[in-house]
Parts: sequence; C-alpha cells; structure tokens
Amino acid sequence: MNIILNDKIKEVPDGCTVEQLCALVGIKSDNPVAVAVGFDVVERDSWSTTPLKENDKVTIIGAVCGG
Repeated sequence: MNIILNDKIKEVPDGCTVEQLCALVGIKSDNPVAVAVGFDVVERDSWSTTPLKENDKVTIIGAVCGG
C-alpha cells in the first residue's frame, strides 16, 4: 500500500504500523522523533498498535538540539 511520508509517496506493506514504518526508514526506538498520522500525534507507546491505512499522511519530525 502507499502512504504519504513527509510529502513523498512511500510504499509500505499492508497492515504496516507506525513502529514498522519507523524501522523501515531507519529510525531506532530511542531516536528523539515525533510521529503524526494526519493531524494526530501518535504517542510512542502506541506506535506498535497504530496501523497505517492506504494514503495516510504521515509526518516524522526529528528533534534538533542547539541554541
């Protein structure tokens, strides 16, 4: 199935969860990132139980340190 990840189409397996998507794109479980599906932020505790659907818009934002 296809989703829209950070404004680019990405093919992922049917039934893919947020956790599986993060693994597919190389994000480790301890990386400081936020994930939103549509306009809803997905809490890290829910990544493994949040399935993605065809054409979902997913945004992944990494934390940046600095001052």
